[in-house]
Amino acid sequence: MVVIAVFKSSRPEGKSAMKWFGVAQQRGTVLVLTAIQVVICAVWLSNGSPTPHKNSQYVSAKIVYECTIGSVSGFSMLLGYIGLLAAISFLLAFLARNLPDHFNEAKF
Repeated sequence: MVVIAVFKSSRPEGKSAMKWFGVAQQRGTVLVLTAIQVVICAVWLSNGSPTPHKNSQYVSAKIVYECTIGSVSGFSMLLGYIGLLAAISFLLAFLARNLPDHFNEAKF
C-alpha cells in the first residue's frame, strides 16, 4: 500500500495521500486487522469450538478421529475474513503491477 501511495503521490492530485500512510498508520492497520481476526476466532471458539469425533462408520476395524467444525457460521466468518484480506492483497498487487521498471524495493 505504501509503495503504491508513494508513486501516486508524485502526481499533482495525490499530494495529500501520504498523510494516511505513515509508520503509525501502518502499525495501526496491522493491529486493527489482526484484532478483528482474533475477535472472530475468540467468538467462534467460545460459541462452538471444534471437537474431536470418533468415526467408526466407514471402517469398523479402525476408529478414525475427525474434527467437527462446531459453529459453522463462526468458521464461515473466519474463512470469509481471511478471503477478504486475500482479495485486498490481490487488488493491491494488481494495482502495483504498473510501477516503474527501475523501482527496486530491495535496493536499499
